[in-house]
Amino acid sequence: MRSNSAPRRFRARILRSFDELVSIVADWAQLHERCCDATPFQRPEWLLSWIEVFAPHELRVVEVREGDRLVGLAPLLIYPRDSERVLAFAGGGVSDYLTLLLQPGSETEVFHEICGALEKDRGWSVLELTDVSRYSGLHKIGELRAYTVEHDSCSVTVLPPNCEELSRLFSDRQRANLRNARSRLGRAGGGEFDVATRETLPDFLEELFKLHTLRWSAMNQPGVVQDGCVQGFHLLSSPRLLASGCLRLYRMRVQGRTAAVVYSLFQRDTVYCYLQGFDPGFSFVSPGTVLIFSLMQDAVRRGMRRFDFLRGREPYKQHWRPQVEPTFRISASHSEIARLVTDQARAA
Repeated sequence: MRSNSAPRRFRARILRSFDELVSIVADWAQLHERCCDATPFQRPEWLLSWIEVFAPHELRVVEVREGDRLVGLAPLLIYPRDSERVLAFAGGGVSDYLTLLLQPGSETEVFHEICGALEKDRGWSVLELTDVSRYSGLHKIGELRAYTVEHDSCSVTVLPPNCEELSRLFSDRQRANLRNARSRLGRAGGGEFDVATRETLPDFLEELFKLHTLRWSAMNQPGVVQDGCVQGFHLLSSPRLLASGCLRLYRMRVQGRTAAVVYSLFQRDTVYCYLQGFDPGFSFVSPGTVLIFSLMQDAVRRGMRRFDFLRGREPYKQHWRPQVEPTFRISASHSEIARLVTDQARAA
């Protein structure tokens, strides 16, 4: 049993304001870099922009430090749902993967410290964490298995080591679609492809919003970027993500007009194909198919090994021969988290 005078290895505290989060950005970015399971949706550029735009009323961000070093970060908030007070991830609605940042090799100990801090907060009644990827360090914590269920799924294409093998990944039908699209594109005068820079980023985003909305309007459905807050979030986060080297926005122009824009995030060995916009007026050249294949080629040349289409089972994704990977939801009541803390204290 540890003596009362023995120094604690970890210190946890709850941050409740935007300014407190801004003050730890450098440490946050370093922890994100060390966590191999982290995705772009845990980056400070992404989550701070989300908090700034959506302005949640009750932030509960738990930081854990070992000495001065940040070793854990739980970006959480509380929202009301019927009679419950739900403790959930910040970043919901626009993020496809969410998780805690836990120092590799110390996931269980850091998670217990986070639980200890949260257990003392009586402002919430149920913890509900979605969408946790299959690679999250949370799966290393044995006590959580009883509270974890499959929630959704993502489609992921494993990329080959070189572009020569790329087209062989796909079905005969998809290869024929690519050949025919390129032939029609040639007859239309060819396509121009470029990637957003700091100077052209505003134009790319404007075209993406317009084409994404146009595409969904053609199906009598609202697009996600019709929401003013969602647009505001991307307008704020995109320059920050571009400066970090994470964001790559691709554009295809035909006959001097933009036919397609694809918003992607590059991190470690994975491309996250996040948002697309296509002009139905150019459907005869299959701009989405041609531009996504061009993006895949660029990804392979850059050494990327996974192309993640993220959540949803839209039919177009299946043409790229993806494998289905589940996401998970972790749900536990306040009393169940308190019991985990008590059990851990007894074991210690």
